[in-house]
Amino acid sequence: AASHAASSSGSVPLVWVATVVDAAIVQAMRLVVRRFLLADASQAARLRESAGPYLDVDLLREPARFFALPSDVGPARRTHTRAVRRMRGGEVLRHRLATDLAPEDPIRIEHWVHQGRRAAATVLAVHGFTMGWPRIDAVAMLATEWFRAGLDVALLTLPFHGPRTPPTARFSGDSFARPDVRELNEAARRAVREILLATRWLRAESERPVGLLGLSLGGYLSATAAGLDPDLAFVVTMVPPVCFGDLAWRFLPEQPGPGDGVAPALGYEELRRAFRVHSPLAHPPVVARERLLVIAGRGDRIVPPEHPTSLWRHWGEPSIHWFDGSHLAPFGRAGIAAAVRRHLEGLGLA
Repeated sequence: AASHAASSSGSVPLVWVATVVDAAIVQAMRLVVRRFLLADASQAARLRESAGPYLDVDLLREPARFFALPSDVGPARRTHTRAVRRMRGGEVLRHRLATDLAPEDPIRIEHWVHQGRRAAATVLAVHGFTMGWPRIDAVAMLATEWFRAGLDVALLTLPFHGPRTPPTARFSGDSFARPDVRELNEAARRAVREILLATRWLRAESERPVGLLGLSLGGYLSATAAGLDPDLAFVVTMVPPVCFGDLAWRFLPEQPGPGDGVAPALGYEELRRAFRVHSPLAHPPVVARERLLVIAGRGDRIVPPEHPTSLWRHWGEPSIHWFDGSHLAPFGRAGIAAAVRRHLEGLGLA
């Protein structure tokens, strides 16, 4: 496994190209923030009020309480399964799982299942922000690699994404980008709870271990789950952010423009505290260190290297793999796949 020091090595030209690609997107996102997310005087009070409940000292001291399921919430229940297509060595099924969290919006999973052999484990793959369509998610998260390695693969569609996008949303995942602390925090809470419920359902269904592989937003949520579920067979986080407050601050315009709001509604430290309750850094890992793996991009400017490095340290410096690409230009996918396979082989799961 590579150490943090490895982040300074690699192919300089590839890192430079990847950095340029990400930097251009960061500038575009700042324009969006300037247009939609800077608060005027009328918005500032509402946003500060929405942050209030999440700044509670007791909740910040015991953030796991934020994800505790009420006693009347039962396990996920399969309501529908449909065979989609056959593939070499298996078949693809689509499940819908009803939960008490949102009965009107069941969890959706595309499930790649081996036939003729029993998989050693299942990878629950958790996609990134604005994603949520399994055919695309499968490519981004190298699902074929894990299936060929002998694992079943379950592609989860997060709430508010893909076919679960509400009709009033501007885009897939819109609820994770609203300038409303409560709405974003509750979206994160529901997503983590659904990951935990889906993992337990898959474990009972297959009678085999289940681990998480998360990309970007999915990496963030999976890293948080690593502090909540000790039964996870492994957790692999790819380019994971660890602090929504820091990311939000990075996307603020460097210079105010005409027509901007008066100021960000919350300052830097206030933003960090407002979203801390679901940050992976607020939850000590309950999954063994040898089962954890961090994947990070040297050229990443959407989720800069400080984020995965902080997670690596928080997790007690487990295995980490640095690749030469970035968030949006993932050069070195073969190296990523090899690193994850070595990790799973070391656990006897591939």
